[in-house]
Amino acid sequence: MLPPYGPDRDHRGDNWEGSVCLILKGRFFARRVNTILQKGEGLCLSTAIGMVLGALHMELPAGDIVQVLIPKRQQSLFSDPAAIIRHALANPIDASLLGELAVPGERICLVVNDITRPTGSEILVPFLVEELNRAGVPDGDITIVFANGLHRPMERQEMEQVIGRELLARLRTVQHHAVTGEFVYRGRTSRGNAVYINREVAAADRVILVGGICLHHLAGYGGGGKSIVPGVARAETILFNHRMVVDSGAAAGSTTGNPVYADLIEACTLVDPDFLCNVILDAEGQITAAVAGHWRTAHAAGCAPVDKLYKVPLAERADLVIAGGGGFPRDIDLRQSKKAYYNAARAVKPGGVIITIAACSRGISREGDPFEDWLRRYWTLAEIRTALVEEFSIGGLSAYRTREVQARARLILISDIDPVRLSVLHVEAYGSHQLQQVIDRVRADLGGNPRIILMPHAALTLPV
Repeated sequence: MLPPYGPDRDHRGDNWEGSVCLILKGRFFARRVNTILQKGEGLCLSTAIGMVLGALHMELPAGDIVQVLIPKRQQSLFSDPAAIIRHALANPIDASLLGELAVPGERICLVVNDITRPTGSEILVPFLVEELNRAGVPDGDITIVFANGLHRPMERQEMEQVIGRELLARLRTVQHHAVTGEFVYRGRTSRGNAVYINREVAAADRVILVGGICLHHLAGYGGGGKSIVPGVARAETILFNHRMVVDSGAAAGSTTGNPVYADLIEACTLVDPDFLCNVILDAEGQITAAVAGHWRTAHAAGCAPVDKLYKVPLAERADLVIAGGGGFPRDIDLRQSKKAYYNAARAVKPGGVIITIAACSRGISREGDPFEDWLRRYWTLAEIRTALVEEFSIGGLSAYRTREVQARARLILISDIDPVRLSVLHVEAYGSHQLQQVIDRVRADLGGNPRIILMPHAALTLPV
């Protein structure tokens, strides 16, 4: 029987990130592995395969693996990210060119994602500022509002990472505070959500949304109107929108019948941004596509390449899914890592097992997040659903997604978080040094030769 944790907890300092790649033992070499990964083929080999996760290693019988689900590769129109962005700006969807839209003397507000959203802003934002300058808008009339939502304010070096040191020095920047900031009431959605927006955004003559489009477990897709809600909205507005997580329509890759998406679209309509430029990143974090134009229709157009990249056909559901957290920052903590096991749950049979490998180097969540408390208080999906309806919190949302997965399958976490701490939260966990032991025991529990699916980049891969 597996112990809940090992006596030698000396792995917390190991520099592993939970990112996953595959290697084959024997006569199969790296070129063959890359071919398999690029094509997303299943592995039907008599040899054993190994999976390397930073400093970690595991072995599996290749014959048990029915499918490897990874993001697809997409050929871009241009190999240079700058050319991709220029092409999008030169061909806006349902909108004028940005240079024609901007009028000298107007106050321009760029709403830009924070550090938690890898969107290539350090490449994208300088192009937008250049276009505005070329149209006669001076730096002094441009303000960047960081769409922190309910996240903590960024440190200066993090802001430099997002927009670059030069722009941070040149432009006025404002960090959004959902609780302590100043807000303007813009109206109410059909669902009753009172929409309060950051005063800086509300006061601008022109609002430009800047970000990236990706799959999102709640709103269907990131980017677009999410720059407004939750990006620059008041806490109460955000919480009202997010409490609809209990609706089955609130799911990744879906906007039809999704109440979270519908509500934020109505909220964004009340603000009516003037322009949008969103990029799409591949699994390696490189810009592979971009869209510009009307905040709603351009975003909708950008969802198509996201689907091509990250929605992966599922041949069959497996007894065991082994999911990689995707590396920093995707597995920075348990709250972010939930995206990996949330996606993996789509690939597992009811009653099966999900092993999620995520470093969680910063623990369970950011300071002040009640995620851990909700896990401690509510152990079943029914309990947490009732509690969320009565009093919603973001921590409760993350806990809900966790219990939702646990209601479908046995969830096991391999991480740097103390397994004893997680056991109190009703989360089964083991140290990284126990990975092979856990896998061997789970395989035995499932009859010795379970059907296995590997999801190296589970946070980015949506089985469909």
